[in-house]
Amino acid sequence: MGYDLERFVGYVNEGLLCCVCRDVLERPLQAPCEHAYCSACISSWLVHHHSCPEDRLPLDVGSLKPLYRYMRNDLNRLQILCVNAEQGCEVVCSLESLHTHEDECEFAFISCSNTGGEYVCYHCGCSLQVERRGLVAHLSECNFRSRECHNGCGHTLLSIDQSQHNCVAELRTEVELLRAEMLCKVEEVRREMESRLDSQRRHMVQKESQLKNDVEELKGQLSCVMCDMRALLGAERLRRQELAEAELEKRELLELLRDMQPTRSLHPVAQTSRDQHQGALLTSGRELHSEQTRHKQREASLHASSLSLHSAQAINISGPPPSPQLGDGTRKGGTRSRTLDCIKRKGREVSSEQTGLVGD
Repeated sequence: MGYDLERFVGYVNEGLLCCVCRDVLERPLQAPCEHAYCSACISSWLVHHHSCPEDRLPLDVGSLKPLYRYMRNDLNRLQILCVNAEQGCEVVCSLESLHTHEDECEFAFISCSNTGGEYVCYHCGCSLQVERRGLVAHLSECNFRSRECHNGCGHTLLSIDQSQHNCVAELRTEVELLRAEMLCKVEEVRREMESRLDSQRRHMVQKESQLKNDVEELKGQLSCVMCDMRALLGAERLRRQELAEAELEKRELLELLRDMQPTRSLHPVAQTSRDQHQGALLTSGRELHSEQTRHKQREASLHASSLSLHSAQAINISGPPPSPQLGDGTRKGGTRSRTLDCIKRKGREVSSEQTGLVGD
């Protein structure tokens, strides 16, 4: 709706009147046919019609546009009386500054600010409307104004409640409320602490079980390592024994070779036979040396295999530890014994032949 034409002082151009309500334009809009309307009036009209109210040409909301600037300027320069003129306001201002004046007009009626607030029994508060110029005087004597208790209890009271106020009772009620609130908070904290303790207890039990499993696993690995160590120690003792036997055989062969050294006066046939037997002895010695070399290589291979087994067991590969092949050492010792016996037998044969040749 537009502004009442009777509120304006002076002449008002007809082009500044709304085509619907015939009052002065308020928040004006213009149609393509250049007819002007109040924003509220044309919106209500287009709900039921789709044409201009003046010339009935087709019209919709999307085709509306702001008023021409020169028309807006003419509209803003119009002089109008304050809406509170009946209450005694004599201000005449331009239409452009009307809203600013009405927001500050001393004759405007406003509601009392004492609405009851937090007091439930007086939730409606003060329902009076007074002029802005008399608001201060009303607030000073309003029955719903609030102020602190003059006894110093700290409570804020309404004027009508001061005669019924009991500081002790109010403080006791406040203490009870604080006590109930504190008990609720303590109970909440207790439940939270119990929940945390239960969670930590479950976590500790899980960690203890895991540590026990780790200890058992380490014990199993240690047992496997001990078995490997015992096997390696047995292999080492066997190797030393075989080396001692080989050294003894070597000394016996050297003594046998020294005993078989011929003199220069031996018979040529005996010399030839001796050379042949000596060659056989040297060949047997070389075979013994090569067999010792192969035995050392087997021992190195056995040691490397034991180390590989130990590494595999360190990364949790299950299986009984392999024991050294003692039968191989026995077979090797038997072979060396047979070789040594053969060499001794050949040495005795050579000695007997030399003795027979010397007798001839």
